[in-house]
Amino acid sequence: MEKHFLVAVGDDLSSLHGIRFVASFFSQRKDLKLTLFNVTPSPYSYDSDKKVHTRLKTSGTVIDPDKLEGYPSLHESQKLLLSHGFLPQNISIKLFSKRTSTVKDIVHEGRKGQYDAVILGRRGYNIFEQALATSVSREILDQEIDFPIWICRRTEEGRKNVLLCVDETEPSLRIADHVGFILQNEKDHRVTLFYVDEGGGKKAESIMEEALRRLTDNGVEEDRIQSKVIWTQDVPKALLSEAEHGAYAVVAMGRGGSHQSGFLRKWLIGSRSLKVMEVLEGSVLWLSK
Repeated sequence: MEKHFLVAVGDDLSSLHGIRFVASFFSQRKDLKLTLFNVTPSPYSYDSDKKVHTRLKTSGTVIDPDKLEGYPSLHESQKLLLSHGFLPQNISIKLFSKRTSTVKDIVHEGRKGQYDAVILGRRGYNIFEQALATSVSREILDQEIDFPIWICRRTEEGRKNVLLCVDETEPSLRIADHVGFILQNEKDHRVTLFYVDEGGGKKAESIMEEALRRLTDNGVEEDRIQSKVIWTQDVPKALLSEAEHGAYAVVAMGRGGSHQSGFLRKWLIGSRSLKVMEVLEGSVLWLSK
């Protein structure tokens, strides 16, 4: 089944973590479509799918959008994907002049394009973090972001497998669906269902069974799935320890947690997930509301 990802590409050649992760993680590339998205102060917008570019009524230096060499990060991203076997016709370039803010422009494109995931490298995530720290539109963004986000901050290429953190919440089930959909044809990757029992009386067995069903309904074979239950009240520590020990390519989590103060806690993830994200090394974090 075809999958379509939006990859936010900044201008820093040293921070193409999202592109490198995609190139390294996927083996079945013929059904993958990638849209490389760059927000620029240039007075041009360019959409390679429509083969049109438009001069906007904004100030700034005029740059020919047909020449990707003028945008080294986009040019390098395209070259890297092609060198890893991605099909040229499955790579699109969207170069847009900033309309409101980089954050809102990415969110708008993510929702408009109905992508299966929006992929942020280190710089892309930092832009979100900085903007949301002061933005008066946090509540609007909280309502509008209804797609999975992959955060690629400090990744290690060549890793395999997914650590799927499960609990009884709806976001947890949604991320299980997402993992199943992404991995259905990626036979090189296994999934570990990981549940932390804090002693609250919840039934780990039923939670694991439902997560397993979500994976298998999406086509992931049971022999690629294993389960692990840990008893502790320090959930972030347990997740980070397992992620490091297993050298997983991906840690997948639902938003989870209660609504707490703080822009990230209220916008994207719960406080536990935030702690994991701040410390996680080597793995990409997949998050779903």
